Amino acid sequence: MGPYTVAAVMILFVLTGQMPLILVVGLLILVYLTGVELWREEDLPFLYKAWWCLLVLLLNVVGFAAFWIWLSVRRRRRREA
Repeated sequence: MGPYTVAAVMILFVLTGQMPLILVVGLLILVYLTGVELWREEDLPFLYKAWWCLLVLLLNVVGFAAFWIWLSVRRRRRREA
């Protein structure tokens, strides 16, 4: 079991395009949590909500982190105004 075993599994993953079930479930949870938080933002247009959901779907954890940073800044600015 050398380092090439992991590389072989990764190549198989890239070529077949199949994801392990736990990754699919994790991605769906991230998109769901994004949708729940966006649902609470009533003054946000639907296009922005759809854009954030798609960004999280495409970028996974990085997109989810960017979403939370943006949402935190937005809520803080709204509280200060």
